[in-house]
Amino acid sequence: MNKHHQNIIAIFFIVIISLFLFAYWFDMSFGYGQMSLILAGGYGIYLNFKAIKEEQKPT
Repeated sequence: MNKHHQNIIAIFFIVIISLFLFAYWFDMSFGYGQMSLILAGGYGIYLNFKAIKEEQKPT
Protein backbone atom coordinates (compact mmCIF):
# COMPACT_ATOMS: atom_id res chain seq x y z
CA MET A 1 0.00 0.00 0.00
CA ASN A 2 1.54 3.30 -1.04
CA LYS A 3 1.61 6.54 0.90
CA HIS A 4 -1.39 8.03 -0.91
CA HIS A 5 -3.67 5.11 -0.12
CA GLN A 6 -2.60 5.21 3.53
CA ASN A 7 -3.31 8.94 3.62
CA ILE A 8 -6.78 8.45 2.11
CA ILE A 9 -7.64 5.80 4.71
CA ALA A 10 -6.31 8.00 7.53
CA ILE A 11 -8.36 11.01 6.36
CA PHE A 12 -11.48 8.85 6.09
CA PHE A 13 -11.13 7.48 9.63
CA ILE A 14 -10.27 10.88 11.12
CA VAL A 15 -13.41 12.40 9.58
CA ILE A 16 -15.64 9.50 10.69
CA ILE A 17 -14.27 9.48 14.26
CA SER A 18 -14.55 13.27 14.52
CA LEU A 19 -18.16 13.23 13.32
CA PHE A 20 -18.96 10.45 15.79
CA LEU A 21 -17.41 12.45 18.65
CA PHE A 22 -19.28 15.62 17.68
CA ALA A 23 -22.60 13.77 17.47
CA TYR A 24 -22.43 11.53 20.54
CA TRP A 25 -19.79 12.77 22.96
CA PHE A 26 -20.23 16.54 22.58
CA ASP A 27 -23.95 16.12 21.80
CA MET A 28 -23.79 18.65 18.95
CA SER A 29 -26.28 18.71 16.13
CA PHE A 30 -25.08 18.56 12.55
CA GLY A 31 -24.00 22.02 11.44
CA TYR A 32 -21.46 24.06 9.55
CA GLY A 33 -18.49 22.69 11.50
CA GLN A 34 -19.29 19.11 10.60
CA MET A 35 -20.04 20.07 6.99
CA SER A 36 -16.71 21.88 6.67
CA LEU A 37 -14.95 18.82 8.15
CA ILE A 38 -16.56 16.60 5.51
CA LEU A 39 -15.64 19.03 2.73
CA ALA A 40 -12.04 19.34 3.92
CA GLY A 41 -11.72 15.56 4.13
CA GLY A 42 -13.22 15.17 0.67
CA TYR A 43 -10.83 17.75 -0.74
CA GLY A 44 -7.87 15.97 0.87
CA ILE A 45 -8.97 12.67 -0.65
CA TYR A 46 -9.41 14.38 -4.04
CA LEU A 47 -5.86 15.77 -3.86
CA ASN A 48 -4.51 12.31 -3.05
CA PHE A 49 -6.29 10.78 -6.06
CA LYS A 50 -4.90 13.60 -8.19
CA ALA A 51 -1.37 12.86 -6.91
CA ILE A 52 -1.81 9.15 -7.68
CA LYS A 53 -2.75 10.01 -11.27
CA GLU A 54 0.29 12.31 -11.58
CA GLU A 55 2.61 9.53 -10.41
CA GLN A 56 1.13 7.04 -12.88
CA LYS A 57 1.62 9.30 -15.92
CA PRO A 58 4.37 8.12 -18.25
CA THR A 59 7.27 10.54 -18.46
